[in-house]
Amino acid sequence: MITPKRNTGWLDFHPGGVPAGIIFDGQIGEVLKFVEHFPAYPGHTAEELALVGLVSFFEGFCKNHTAAVLNICPELARELNKNGREIKLSPVDVLNHAENLPTIFGCLVIEKIDLGTAKSINSLYGDLFGITPLSKRDADKFHALLEDRNVIVHHGNILTPRYSGERFIKREIGRSRIFLDSLVVSRNDVLNAVQFLHNLSIKLRKATEIALSKYVAANNLRLAKANREAIDNLHLVQPNED
Repeated sequence: MITPKRNTGWLDFHPGGVPAGIIFDGQIGEVLKFVEHFPAYPGHTAEELALVGLVSFFEGFCKNHTAAVLNICPELARELNKNGREIKLSPVDVLNHAENLPTIFGCLVIEKIDLGTAKSINSLYGDLFGITPLSKRDADKFHALLEDRNVIVHHGNILTPRYSGERFIKREIGRSRIFLDSLVVSRNDVLNAVQFLHNLSIKLRKATEIALSKYVAANNLRLAKANREAIDNLHLVQPNED
């Protein structure tokens, strides 16, 4: 067992010293302010930037939240190993950060793991706890957002055959306009994405807290007070949030 230092507080287990959910809530607020300062008409660059930022921030939330879970309970690495997931830790990183290993172990593990899709999120949480926190509907909606984000980032927002061929695309896209027209992102698209990703993050926070509490109890783990407090606060949302 990796034992934290005596003066460790529950916030020390979170990358940046703040729960990933609280950081994400703040980022959402900044995105909304950003969009409000631009004219409300479809296709404005502000909406495109906001959508790209939101999806990126959500991926950051997933990585930092999951890193915190492994920081709090390093024993979960046994579940990853048991389920055949290779854990890649650099010996040099372990040596360089040995003093702080009790609060950054999970960060080193998650750094090498992809959590950019619903499939990868469910796969990792399946290995950790045997749960799939995101439903099929969640996965489909998130995949659609990823495709929007990718066409903006990787194709300069010019429509491609792959994008138009995705089964979930509801927009009317003429085949003759491929490589000519661009994706139109409206303010409502951004607001819907904000609501969806925020709800998704809360679902993940709550599911993680419940699953980790059950794991600790089932395995009779004796965690330090700071670790236990960190578990109890995994569900936190920014004040005035649901």
